[in-house]
Amino acid sequence: MEEKKILVVDDDQNMLQLLYTFLRDSYRVTTVTNGQEALDAIRKEKPDLMLLDYLMPGMNGKETLEIIRKDEELKDLPVFFLTGVSDTNKISECLKLDPIGYILKPIGKFSLLAKIRAYFEEVDG
Repeated sequence: MEEKKILVVDDDQNMLQLLYTFLRDSYRVTTVTNGQEALDAIRKEKPDLMLLDYLMPGMNGKETLEIIRKDEELKDLPVFFLTGVSDTNKISECLKLDPIGYILKPIGKFSLLAKIRAYFEEVDG
């Protein structure tokens, strides 16, 4: 089976490195540090899944996903919000954009891998 591609978007370099380390043995991982880089990356090569931070300078995760959902070629991109934001209003705003899930940081390696694996098993049958 072809290795799944995951794009991780987070402005925190330590978090990017940690997530890369968690995922690199199971997936082909690309990391970017902001919403604009994420849009550029997915237009070049659409990943199988995106992990998207909510709080980022410039374009936040919600704004990034709004742009993706309005783009005909990208709108069905599966996105997990991965964030420390637990404010229920912000979460419900994000859920309106139809992410496949909302993962609160901090998350352990095995919890993250289990969520991602469960998603891929569901879509791949």
